[in-house]
Parts: sequence; C-alpha cells; structure tokens
Amino acid sequence: MAVDSKYYIHDMDRKAFKALESIPAFSTVTKSFMDVMAERQFLITNMSSNVRLSEKQLPEYYDMLPPICEKLGIEVPELYLDLTPEANAYTYGDKNPFIVVTTGLLDVMPMELVPTVLAHECGHIACHHTLYSTMGRFVLNGSSVLLSGTSAGTLISIPLQLAFFHWMRCSEFSADRAATIADGNADKMAEVCMRLAGYRKGTCSKLNVEEFMNQANEYREMVKESSWNKTLEFYILMNNNHPLAAVRALEATEFADSDTFKKILEGRFDEIEYADKNNINGILSEKDNKTKLSVSLEINNLRAQLKKGKIAQEEYYEKLKNLLGKK
Repeated sequence: MAVDSKYYIHDMDRKAFKALESIPAFSTVTKSFMDVMAERQFLITNMSSNVRLSEKQLPEYYDMLPPICEKLGIEVPELYLDLTPEANAYTYGDKNPFIVVTTGLLDVMPMELVPTVLAHECGHIACHHTLYSTMGRFVLNGSSVLLSGTSAGTLISIPLQLAFFHWMRCSEFSADRAATIADGNADKMAEVCMRLAGYRKGTCSKLNVEEFMNQANEYREMVKESSWNKTLEFYILMNNNHPLAAVRALEATEFADSDTFKKILEGRFDEIEYADKNNINGILSEKDNKTKLSVSLEINNLRAQLKKGKIAQEEYYEKLKNLLGKK
C-alpha cells in the first residue's frame, strides 16, 4: 500500500512553508513563475546534455526507481545522469517532475545506497515540493533573468530569499523520512548523510555510522548548552538550502524510532496523528514569523554595513551578539 505524504511530512517543513507563504510577495512571484516556467526547457536541457536512464540505458539504476515510486504513491519520473564531479541529486519540475543524479554522486555512493538517494528525491515529489523548490532555486540563483519581464521581477527581496532558504532546508527532513520509509529503517539514510559529509569509497578505514550518530548527538547537545551556540548555528545556516548532514542523519534515525514510523510500516494509518487530522496546521504564529524574519534582515543589514566599511568588525560582532541575545 502506498504511503501518503501527509503521514510523514516534518512539522518544520509545514511551519517553514507557512512562513514562506506569509511573505507579501510570495503569491505574486509564484503566479509569475508559473506563467513563465516552461517545463519543456528542462526537457531540452536533459535530452541534449544528460543521459536518460531507462530499462535499456543503465537499467541497474533505473530499475531501482519503480518500486520506490509504488511505495510512495507517485508516477515514475524520468531519471537522468549528469556528468558533474559534485556529489548531488535533485528534482525539478511541477506537472512532470524529473530526477537528476550526478556521476559524482555515483562515485561516492555504493550501489546499495543509490535507492535511498532516489527515494529521497521521490520524497520531494510525493510531498509536492517540486514546484516551490524549483521556484526557490530560481529565486536564489538568478531569478531576475527568469522574471525580468514580469511584475514579480522587482519583488524578489531578501525576506523572500531567506524564507526560501529556511523552507528548502526543512523540506529535506520530509524527503529523508520518505527515504527512511522506503528502506524500512534509517540505517542507509544515515550512511548517505555520512558519505555526503565526507566519507568516500576510497577511504581505507571502515565506515562507523554509530560513531557518526554519536557525533550528531554531541553536536545537538553542544548547540543546546548555550544561547550563543544556537545563535552561531542560526548564523551559519541562514543562507543554506540544506541542513547539516549530521543533523539530517539524527532526524531520520529519531523518526525511524518513533511510534508514527512503526504505524506507517504496519499500515495502521488511521491511528496516526498528523497536522490536518485534527485541523491543526502546525504553523508558526504571525509574531514568530515576523520575529525570525526581522532578525534575519537585521543580520543581512549588518553584513552590508561591514562590507561597505560603515562599521568596524568589533562593532559588527557586538551588534550581532546583542541582536541575537548572547547571554
């Protein structure tokens, strides 16, 4: 039986998307993006420059995809291989989403972990992330070219960009959960995260996932122990579209240990509490949204002042500490 994404979408994903929607320009930019986005341009790029995998082309990889899609309740997307040394996989599109994996990823991941990566990307499709993640990449990487002829071109703002960064990070947790469900446990997802963090096939020492999880737990405790550590984490992640690898591994492992995960595997869906079941939206309050956004904007303003030489580095750090509430 296919697993509906409503049972496993991460609360942070829901909250972050609601925060993104609260940005005044979001609806206008979304409409303009949908008006100008032609999925055929993606098809032209893939068909001309990448290798399309199928039953006749690298079937050992393509054949991994249909069982995952059946498990997650989605149509089988097209799958492409891109000659890029960076270890990466991504999903683009809306009505006809597709997955691209890089040769760099296949160099890093042993064959048994590739289905986990594909399940993660399928998770983005199942969770209906693809339109907004595609839009987010344009907003964060040259949106002015795509939307320059629309009224939305002038609405791309720092608040909108920061909100996209935050949501895209949080959406990764939901996709990781999808991969964990497809695998039946979080072991492979944790190893994928470890390899993305730096472990390579050629490394002589045996991979120790348990030690990596210990590292992740130590990191979480370190962040919790002081408000300044939490501040530094926020500062580091503010302009990232992916969460830290160790944190992803820990989140997936904790989900696999949850009662919800057990009920999903056993098909006891009627017993699962999820956001919409009791009319709970799982969203941030307007006050929380505005506070987070305000802090992010202030940080960007301080960075701009420092870069232009309007404030000294010492003053910059002092204002940053005051802004983020160092104890």
